[in-house]
Amino acid sequence: MRIKPLLLIVAGFIYLMVPGGCNQDELCLSNQHALQTGFYSAFNVKRDSVLKNTDVYGLDFNNLIYENQDISKMFLPLSFQDDTSVFVISNNSLFDTIWVVHSKELLFISRECGFTFDFTIDTVLYTKTFVDSVALFYPKVIYGENVENVKIYLY
Repeated sequence: MRIKPLLLIVAGFIYLMVPGGCNQDELCLSNQHALQTGFYSAFNVKRDSVLKNTDVYGLDFNNLIYENQDISKMFLPLSFQDDTSVFVISNNSLFDTIWVVHSKELLFISRECGFTFDFTIDTVLYTKTFVDSVALFYPKVIYGENVENVKIYLY
């Protein structure tokens, strides 16, 4: 009868000691290492804004990041190769472009997961078709954090 509690203790100890696996897709599909932005009214800063029927694509990516969606915030993947990521926002046949100048630091997650990057945003440049201004609110894009980095104010 004493063997069962001992087996439970050993099984529990082994369970705690074995590292949890990491699915590579979790890291690749996660927005936890993306630049996070929110849209706001340039005329009423306390009010969020929504862009209707909007497309967003990155110049380094093969497909749209957002396609024909109503969006009030965006999760934009930053380039692992370059120090500038470029995004085009299309809304009602109007276009604005946003350039995000950043540095990156290689980050080891675990043996199972491998590596990713943390980013530091240096500068955000933009065109002014329907974007009034852009404010860099939190310059660190850190794996696992859920923080709005950039506020985009719309006309």
